[in-house]
Amino acid sequence: MEVIAPSDAVMPSLLPPVAANAVQQELESLGVRFHLETVVERVEPAEPGVTLFLANGEKLQADIVISAVGLRPRIQLARAAGIDTGRGITVNRVLETSAQDVYALGDCAEVDGHVLLYVLPLMACARALAKTLTGEPTEVTYGTMPVMIKTPCCPAAVCPPPSDIEGSWETEQDGTHVKTLFKNAKGDVLGFAVTGRFALEKQALSKVVPPIHS
Repeated sequence: MEVIAPSDAVMPSLLPPVAANAVQQELESLGVRFHLETVVERVEPAEPGVTLFLANGEKLQADIVISAVGLRPRIQLARAAGIDTGRGITVNRVLETSAQDVYALGDCAEVDGHVLLYVLPLMACARALAKTLTGEPTEVTYGTMPVMIKTPCCPAAVCPPPSDIEGSWETEQDGTHVKTLFKNAKGDVLGFAVTGRFALEKQALSKVVPPIHS
């Protein structure tokens, strides 16, 4: 398997570098090859499969090409309808848009300033909106929601810190077993990433990190 990405590390928007490197090393030990800081310029039919031409001059042969481009809220329809948008469709904690009786949730919604592209936030929004639509206006509440990285060779979990918070990562590491905590100047833990055997500490660390919305 060949992985091609324009970033200098795997999953840079989710994992801090030390945890990303651990995941990459374990995948490489299974034979995965990474081509980072480059992109595919074109794909041409070959016999069999296809040939990929990379921007760095490399050529790769492949049977199948899978493009994973990530998630981005689709806001064009809401914007065309005059509904307020930001990074997503702007809603308050009751999931109301700027248009009366129009609500939004899920990957397209920016809830009180947060765009959360995962299952747990969606479920929390669905539960709150169900109550609102049945006559009991209910604000959505989020707890601490770590994200599991589904790599059995290197179990990993991450709870990214808020993007607007100042702080630094403190790391404990044994090979590809990593525990790194994001702390502010007071020493409060505001985020974490764990890999390998440290992934077992996910639940305990989740109780330390403050919730997104309480």
